[in-house]
Amino acid sequence: MIEKMLTEERIAVGVECASWREAVKASGSLLVKAEDVDEPFIQSMIEVVEEFGPYMILAPELAFFHGRPGKSVHKTCLSLITLKDTVRFTDFNGEKIKAAFAFGAIDSKSHIEALKELAKLLQNEEFLGLVRNIGDKDKILEIIKCVCST
Repeated sequence: MIEKMLTEERIAVGVECASWREAVKASGSLLVKAEDVDEPFIQSMIEVVEEFGPYMILAPELAFFHGRPGKSVHKTCLSLITLKDTVRFTDFNGEKIKAAFAFGAIDSKSHIEALKELAKLLQNEEFLGLVRNIGDKDKILEIIKCVCST
């Protein structure tokens, strides 16, 4: 499932962002470009962070941005960006990220399998090393296929 979501066009490496809001916009824009979500979904992801803080940091230096399910989401979807430079959540105790996922769900249940696969991927140290250190996109895709197709 994840290997069908995290395709080449939904992954960008070495993205320049000066703030977490820019990271949300950059990761969300990949989903907009793929026609998985509409533009208002990006604002929804920003609002979730503003409301709940940076709880979406799933692993050290790795964020999982998401918005609320709704009409702006056309299908369960996922994108990934690696950041050229570390981005700090200056409004939330200086938490920092080096990579970020953007995730959209059509409802509150249908995406559970995708989250299970993502949890499996996040246990792979080689994958984590690549996304934290602006790794090669082809190598990232290779690991996604290897880990998530088993």
